[in-house]
Amino acid sequence: MDTWKQMMDWKRMAEEYFGDQFFTPNQNQRSTNNQNNESPLCNIYDTPQEICCVLALPGLNRTEDVEVMVDPFKLTVQGKLSLTLDSYHLSSEEFQLGAFHREIHLPERVLQEPVQAFYRKGLLFIRLLKDTRPGANQRKVNLNWVQE
Repeated sequence: MDTWKQMMDWKRMAEEYFGDQFFTPNQNQRSTNNQNNESPLCNIYDTPQEICCVLALPGLNRTEDVEVMVDPFKLTVQGKLSLTLDSYHLSSEEFQLGAFHREIHLPERVLQEPVQAFYRKGLLFIRLLKDTRPGANQRKVNLNWVQE
């Protein structure tokens, strides 16, 4: 039997079983930071001095609907997204609406102040300064002497 035909039959059966397209185009282009299909999606950009996180937040209505918290190696963004169109009902949903919570592990240590955040055209931009102080990534460990 033709190997290609067997593979296509298997693909068709998998799609019927899972109820969706089993092999999606560009499925390997997701960031390793987003393996669990977390939402909202986030891109991270950096320069020698700063890190900029850009999150896709369509449906953010007010600044009070989102909260941003910064740790030296982690950014946490949580809130609520909503989008309603009068006289329409939702028949297909591809981006998440409702409550969200996203933790983003940063590639380098950042300062917790100052932080700039602004929202424009459905995107939340968060600019963080890298902590470039000498020894900022090191912690001194206290050594306890044990007598035998």
